[in-house]
Amino acid sequence: MTQTSKSNRERYLAVVAIGPNQQTLALDMIRSISERGCVILDCRMAPMGQSLTVSLLISGNWSALGRLETALPSLADKLGVRIQYESTEIRPSADTDYRPYAAEVIAPSKSDLLPQVLDFFHDQHIRINELLAQEYRSTHTGAAMCNLSLVVHIPVSQHPQALRESFMDLCDELNADGILDPIKS
Repeated sequence: MTQTSKSNRERYLAVVAIGPNQQTLALDMIRSISERGCVILDCRMAPMGQSLTVSLLISGNWSALGRLETALPSLADKLGVRIQYESTEIRPSADTDYRPYAAEVIAPSKSDLLPQVLDFFHDQHIRINELLAQEYRSTHTGAAMCNLSLVVHIPVSQHPQALRESFMDLCDELNADGILDPIKS
């Protein structure tokens, strides 16, 4: 590989920022990234208590990412946030040994709910690709509830109906409602 083709090769940087829940935090970060010639491939932003978290997957050539890495500490100071980052590789897109499924669990909130659900999938050799856990108060009763939404990758060798029945048994044990359906897109 020649030096020119090596320098033009796309590289990737994973960036996570946490700071005060400011209206312009994401915009200021995205603008700074763009000004340095980088492209945002994936962006996730969520309030966490009084804080805001921003997770980004950024691509660019070595020069653009170098400029961004150099600028991140001063950007963190300017925005009043903590920023962590590291070089990464793009995730392979073809994983033909697995099928994507969406799982959802809605249950009364309790401290062992998430660990039990994660243990279930781990014991079944199922990969957890995405996880969102949110606690909320029921508008009708005021009860503390928890909603878990997951994207999981299930081995194609696993029988879907047997897995679904085991998952529903787990939900019954947890006094929860659950859904485990294939993702069609």
